[in-house]
Amino acid sequence: MDEIFAQYYEDLLKAQYKVSQIVQQNLPKGTIREDFLRELVLKKKESLRAKKGMVSMGLKQSGECDLIFYDSSATINPIGDQIMIEPKHCRLILEIKSNATRSDLKKTNNNFQKIKEIDLENKPLCGLFCYNSKIEKKTVLKSFGWVFDEELKSWEENLSLEMKYLHIDFMVCIACLEEDEEYTEHQFFLVKDRSSQRFVLKQEYPIIKNFFAVTDNL
Repeated sequence: MDEIFAQYYEDLLKAQYKVSQIVQQNLPKGTIREDFLRELVLKKKESLRAKKGMVSMGLKQSGECDLIFYDSSATINPIGDQIMIEPKHCRLILEIKSNATRSDLKKTNNNFQKIKEIDLENKPLCGLFCYNSKIEKKTVLKSFGWVFDEELKSWEENLSLEMKYLHIDFMVCIACLEEDEEYTEHQFFLVKDRSSQRFVLKQEYPIIKNFFAVTDNL
């Protein structure tokens, strides 16, 4: 993705995050942000549809998912404003957090595990999108196998670390609450390498272009 457009989309998401702060209740405020992100992805990928709902097959069922992306031709079962959909029709399951906590990561990982166990032959791509994180960046990255080398002043993979959230395929934080020129230091994008099952830390900016590299290829 062209860096100019990537910066435009990132600034757009950050601006929408700020103006939606006028809503005092967390639930509708979160829904507004989910809807905005959904529409942005769908405008870039017109063959997709997206709804809140559950992944299910037979008697197996996931917890509620913020956004389930699927092809417009996929078979779904609408239930009110939500959907029930089989894993084979899911292109991406996306959980969205305004300010992610440790509890959010744990719950998200557990739900993604449940989703991947519904149909072992069809395991949907599962990602976590964070506008901000209450957890320090170094703490989050350590949970995915990365540490900061103070001597080299760079992030290094540590193969001896136990990874805590193996069922999250990618995680992005765009750090909307950071106002200074060094806000990129609070951003990150992690994506799982399918062959090694280790996580790759992408350090290309604007950070949002790593997220759209995923959604544009669904």
